[in-house]
Amino acid sequence: MGLTVNTIKTEVVCQWSADIPSTPPTFTAAGEQLSVVPSFRYLGSILSEDKTIDNEVQNRIKQASAAFGRLRRRVFQNKNLHLRTKVCVYQAICITTLLYSCEAWVTYSRHIRALEQFHIRCLQRILGITWRDRVPHSEVLSKTNCRSIEATITQHQLRWLGHVVRMPSNRLPRRVLYGQLHHGRRSAGGQKKRYKDQLKTALKKCKIRPEALEDVAADRNTWRQLVVWEFLPYTSIVYFFPIIRKDELGRSCIRI
Repeated sequence: MGLTVNTIKTEVVCQWSADIPSTPPTFTAAGEQLSVVPSFRYLGSILSEDKTIDNEVQNRIKQASAAFGRLRRRVFQNKNLHLRTKVCVYQAICITTLLYSCEAWVTYSRHIRALEQFHIRCLQRILGITWRDRVPHSEVLSKTNCRSIEATITQHQLRWLGHVVRMPSNRLPRRVLYGQLHHGRRSAGGQKKRYKDQLKTALKKCKIRPEALEDVAADRNTWRQLVVWEFLPYTSIVYFFPIIRKDELGRSCIRI
């Protein structure tokens, strides 16, 4: 039995190293031309030709919002359930859906801001408060005993980093992480953020030197403890996010 390609369902996304050309290239299979699209879903994630996660973040928020809506009356607005139970359900279902595959994300401030706004809005609804109550975001996180989205993403990425470092050298994730381009160079001017840049920032926040990464991550239990305990000072930092609505002025303080 051979592999049969369904040309109707097969789509092509081109990720260009330079500017996207006005005329897309053509691809054929079995004598039929394949459709070239700007993005498509693969293994639950959205791949885009611009190599950003803008569409993926919006899709994650949409999926998590749908999951929250299905449980809103039965769980989150149920007065017979304890707050701790509601938060556990929220973290197990909504946060898991929201941060699916976040270990491989390269986030900018616009992504964190959108995810944080959704996170705080959901926690406010669980607590039964609105913006009119003027409860600071730091107090919302404290009452629900939740971390911010930025802190959660950073911890997930560090745990995944330790897992990849402990892999054998022939495993593909490790080869991609340690791989270097032999040809080409980065363009002049502002540079796009790379996944390695994201990891270096996370290591710096946890006071882990990159040159000591392999030695520290070799022991799984030590690495997990280090990620948790060295991350505590970072979780107490207060960040200020831009406000979109005037009526939310003064509530942009988020403790993570």
